[in-house]
Amino acid sequence: MKSPFLHLLVHEMRLQLRNGIYYANGFVLAFYIAILVFAADYIPSWALALFIYTDPSVLGFFFLGALMMLEKAEGTRIALATTPMSASTYFWSKTITLTGIALIVVTIIALVAKADINWPLYLASVIFTSITFISIGFPIAVRFKTVTGYLVGSAGILTPITLPMFFAVYDPIGFWAMFIPTTAQFRLVLVSVGTFEASGIETTIMMTVIALAAAGVAAFAIRALKKEFGEK
Repeated sequence: MKSPFLHLLVHEMRLQLRNGIYYANGFVLAFYIAILVFAADYIPSWALALFIYTDPSVLGFFFLGALMMLEKAEGTRIALATTPMSASTYFWSKTITLTGIALIVVTIIALVAKADINWPLYLASVIFTSITFISIGFPIAVRFKTVTGYLVGSAGILTPITLPMFFAVYDPIGFWAMFIPTTAQFRLVLVSVGTFEASGIETTIMMTVIALAAAGVAAFAIRALKKEFGEK
């Protein structure tokens, strides 16, 4: 017999399939692969890392919002709030499944690109990035009523959060920049695919920063959801 949480994960995956999340991600993946296969000689060295980074960050953020808006339109989340499901359970069911999609996509991209990947660093960077951006999406999504409203309104919030990531393409990177979560996330992806190098101390600092950012934003997201789900 499946555990309640495993049953919820299966339900979440079916919901994502029914609402076209997998197809949309597949389309983006096909687009990235086409660029890597047919235009690899014409793109900058950091483009591979950018393709990888945008899946768990920007795409994860928008997919989460789209799912929550669809749930709101169907009255699903109101129904879930009346069940024994806790805010934490709801949070992790979506975060784990969307992060799982991101891991599959970035693994395919890495294999197609035939890059010399530092897999532990690569996967850890993607996981923490995914958790961070999905977590950011929860408290924002509860404030919007439609998918269009979320996509337009949240773009203004997401832009200043993501822009510092481009500090990561400068080499050497400033010591201060390692403490900006989005910069550290992107830099670690760049390091993991071999675009740049980082010392053990630099890697440790940036990994600590993105892990703490993921934990902090996740805690904030769960707290925001408790206003809807209550203490359970």
